Amino acid sequence: MLKNYLKIAIRTILKQKSYSLINIAGLALGMMVCILILLYVQYELSFDRHHVHKDRIYRIERIHLQWSDGSVALRRATLAPSFIPLLEDDFPQIEHAVRIFDAGEGMVSYEHRRFVENHIFFAEHDIFEVFTIPLIQGDPERALESPNNMVISQSMAEKYFGQDDAVGKQLLVDDRLLFNVTGVMEDTPQNSHIHFDFLASYITLKGFYGEGENDYFWGSTNFSDNVVLVYARLSESTDIDDITARIPEFLDRRLQSWQNDQGITVLPSQSDGLGFRKVPDIHLHSRTTNEVEPNSDIRYVRLFAIIALFILLIACINFMNLSTARAIKRAREVGLRKVVGAYRRMLVFQFLGESFLIALCAMVLALVLVMLVLPFFSAFCGHDLGLRLADPLQVLRIVVVFLFTGLAAGLYPAFYLSVFQPSAILRGEITRGIRGAVFRKGLVVFQFAISVVLIIGVGVVYGQMDFLRNTDLGYQRENILMFPADAVLKQNWRSVKPALARHPGILSVTMSKRAPTGGLHDAPGFAIEINGEALNNPFHMPHNRVEHDFFRTYGMQIVAGRDFSVAHPTDSTKAFILNQMAVRSLGLENPDDVVGEPVEVSGGRKGRVIGVVRDFHYESLRRQIVPIITYISLRGANTIAVRLAPGNPKEKIDHIQSVIDQYHPGFPLNYTFLDERIDALYRNEARMMEMFGYFSMLAIFIACLGLFGLASFTAERKTKEIGIRKVLGASVPGITLVLSKEFTKWVVLANLIAWPVAFYAMNQWLQGFAYRDELNIWTFVLSAILSLLIALLTVSYQSVRAALANPVDALKYE
Repeated sequence: MLKNYLKIAIRTILKQKSYSLINIAGLALGMMVCILILLYVQYELSFDRHHVHKDRIYRIERIHLQWSDGSVALRRATLAPSFIPLLEDDFPQIEHAVRIFDAGEGMVSYEHRRFVENHIFFAEHDIFEVFTIPLIQGDPERALESPNNMVISQSMAEKYFGQDDAVGKQLLVDDRLLFNVTGVMEDTPQNSHIHFDFLASYITLKGFYGEGENDYFWGSTNFSDNVVLVYARLSESTDIDDITARIPEFLDRRLQSWQNDQGITVLPSQSDGLGFRKVPDIHLHSRTTNEVEPNSDIRYVRLFAIIALFILLIACINFMNLSTARAIKRAREVGLRKVVGAYRRMLVFQFLGESFLIALCAMVLALVLVMLVLPFFSAFCGHDLGLRLADPLQVLRIVVVFLFTGLAAGLYPAFYLSVFQPSAILRGEITRGIRGAVFRKGLVVFQFAISVVLIIGVGVVYGQMDFLRNTDLGYQRENILMFPADAVLKQNWRSVKPALARHPGILSVTMSKRAPTGGLHDAPGFAIEINGEALNNPFHMPHNRVEHDFFRTYGMQIVAGRDFSVAHPTDSTKAFILNQMAVRSLGLENPDDVVGEPVEVSGGRKGRVIGVVRDFHYESLRRQIVPIITYISLRGANTIAVRLAPGNPKEKIDHIQSVIDQYHPGFPLNYTFLDERIDALYRNEARMMEMFGYFSMLAIFIACLGLFGLASFTAERKTKEIGIRKVLGASVPGITLVLSKEFTKWVVLANLIAWPVAFYAMNQWLQGFAYRDELNIWTFVLSAILSLLIALLTVSYQSVRAALANPVDALKYE
């Protein structure tokens, strides 16, 4: 019987070539998309799972609370370094706690090789006890034990030393710190939330910065000094909930309480907290204000997993619809088999076998398509998503997709066909049943409802991305070139700046600690007097440290008072500028009311407010504009910004390079443009939008394949009716309308179902942005028009073809 089933299945596939092709093509496309998305999901879920102690490694984060109601105001990935010994003393469950300082960009030199590098970190010697970082050369217990020691990655060793032995060589960082290379580590895996190229010994910071009670790295007890990443390896028996519950008592005991402006005593645990986040959860779940590298989002992973399932379901629905629609063609076969003794389970087994055979053909085709598309998909995602058939887990996932497809596509048709009764078939009553037709209509409506949701989703995401690109940020985004400032350029700044501005195509030059698109991480505190009332740190206000011409270079507007000016020598030490949000936070309506008021910031700097700048988006549009205080200080300055005149920038860039060569020979000009940095803020969303669009088009295409097959079958079933209508004088447009109007009803119903689902889903997605485009009714209307056009174009081919057929041939049709 198995041989007989297989023979009949092959004959059926070959006999009905067009329907078999539609089924196999639809299932293959659905499987291909499903496999691609599973590879993407697998990669996203694999982050930081290569560490031996992955389930016991936590990042300790600072939580800033709105103390009046206890809600979380912000969460930071970094912590004050001095808390680590205190945590180790009070929590014996912490086996190892390691401090890591992100040094950011730096110039690394060896002989004639000089490069600006990004992944430079200072780490404590026991980092190798926390993270799994295999050393190719060197002793992990001693490699970072002494000052000025450094471990570098294998790729960096080859970059600077070629085939020579790296251990024992010396690297110069920022022309001031000389490090001995004591080890070479394997390159950090791609699926890691933090990538180390250079690991310098943390104790080096003591020799460089000194040690005192105000030093960020060693003595400061200021909880706001968030400068290091802290990772802890906990013991196996640790209950993380128990540690979290004890944190408030720990903070209240180790920190001092303070009084707010109303004279109310505030306990440390009422304004701050500590959070423990498992390292494998960082990539998809962490949303702190100062992540080391951009993270992904678990919502996108879930979204694409759902899309994969829906696309596969759409393909399976095509199979079910075509199989049940053509059931009448198999009715005699079913009746004859039952007459000669076939049981229902045998028929179910036969038809399921046919669906699995088609699914197997589709799977082979899908794997071929995956291999063809995967290199482009990997490049698009920016990750190496390899299809490794030697990997048991990947093979298991492919088998699960195959089994799911075979069952989902074939189960209902198998039971539907096997239930036919021989007596009903012989009397011709099988054609009078409507349950199968109603079910098919429901499936088509479900298909197009999914498609409409996806169309609306693409429209909303595109609208939000367009909003992000074109909204007024409060500063000029075009023609601003930015590059890192090192110690040599800062030392010669008084000569470098006028030399740069000498070119007629350079309109303005400035320098700052961070720049727009960066993060506003530090808020050391401030005091201000308003109308004679002294306010001591009334709210969280980040400090923006800049050089003269900062606002002019970025095209920011001063709305009250004046800008910094070299004509006022005291501006360098005693002038402050607030943004409009800071003025509103102080309870003032008119920005002019704050001009002239005395201000003091943490560190003892005193002066007066000389102006108010119009609000601008320093960070991404995901975050609200916050109060900002700006003053002149080159301490920690790391970014030079040059505003260029419109036009070809090559000549101006060459001039900038010549000035740098004059004052800092060999320093590479690694520049970016501000508009590129703004686009980079939303690169993840842009990539998701494109993926969303491509997968949505595939889903619609697969749905149209099924609709095309159903339209073809409907036209075939109504061949005689069409012939009679034409004999009686019906026109081609009239017949086309008759055949198309039923499908039009289904698509309209699909839109009515899809609209509220899409509205809820996209409204939830937009909540992730502090500034967002509004949901527009025209997005929904256009989605309905587009889905109707797609459906009509799909159906009209078969309808017109049937309407143009010779009525004589139609009347002869049996």
